[in-house]
Amino acid sequence: MKDIAKIFAYLVAVIVLGALLAPPLYWGAQWLIGHGVLTSLAAFKFQKYFDRACMIAALALLWPTVKSLQVKGWRDLGLEPDARWGRHLVIGFVIAALAVGAMATAYIQFRVYRFRPDHPWQKLPMIALSAATVAVLEEALFRGGILGLVRRSLSPYAALFWVSTLFAIVHFLKPDESFDPHPINWLSGFTLIPHAFHQFAEPQTLLASFTTLFMLGWLCGDARLRTRSLWMGIGLHAGIVFVKMSFAVLSKRRETHLPWIGRELQIGLVPVGILFLAWVVVVLCTRRENRRRPGAE
Repeated sequence: MKDIAKIFAYLVAVIVLGALLAPPLYWGAQWLIGHGVLTSLAAFKFQKYFDRACMIAALALLWPTVKSLQVKGWRDLGLEPDARWGRHLVIGFVIAALAVGAMATAYIQFRVYRFRPDHPWQKLPMIALSAATVAVLEEALFRGGILGLVRRSLSPYAALFWVSTLFAIVHFLKPDESFDPHPINWLSGFTLIPHAFHQFAEPQTLLASFTTLFMLGWLCGDARLRTRSLWMGIGLHAGIVFVKMSFAVLSKRRETHLPWIGRELQIGLVPVGILFLAWVVVVLCTRRENRRRPGAE
């Protein structure tokens, strides 16, 4: 229970530090924009800087939390060196990319989405970099650090359930884009916190989006438990994000059918089913691999 209390304190500290970091992060971006550097940042609202500030806070506070819990190494978190890390990384990416790509293709065929006439292919390299960065950071944080800590107090799959729920909540808590916090001051980050819960008042959005995020967390987390490493989860996460972001810039949504199909590719019960099928493939692949491992029963 002491471990759980420290993890809860860590999450609260992340929100507080994120709220404090968001204004200077925003001001720094505005200074760069004013000097003609990274002018693309002008498209982002203060809410986006709050999200990134919380991620920075989560990473910055993770190590002190780990030390306070007397974790001496990766093995204490249930992780082991992975001699097949490259294979696991590629398998995870291919499974996820094919699954989400098949869903995207079906959406095009059924005219739920349509391709943009300009086809901005030049954006794909930056999307690939973003997907890789997000996958590494979030898998290290949620499936590496937090899941590793929680499973010290709970059984592996009980820990996976709660961490997948936390993963979904964190991503579902998005400050309302319609709320205007300007002028930005040192307390602006805190004014966003109450507005982060607005999506919970939308039952269809809750069902369509929250369940998808939970299934993504479960998929990557179960891959981590089965392989005892993060590599397959990183591949899965990167494949999903890469196809989702690529599809977003190459196509336009024509209609939604909540709760089945949402306003973005990853929202809806259809993506939940696709991720479930990807999980089944991961289970079959890892089960076959474990049977071939020397000393396996």
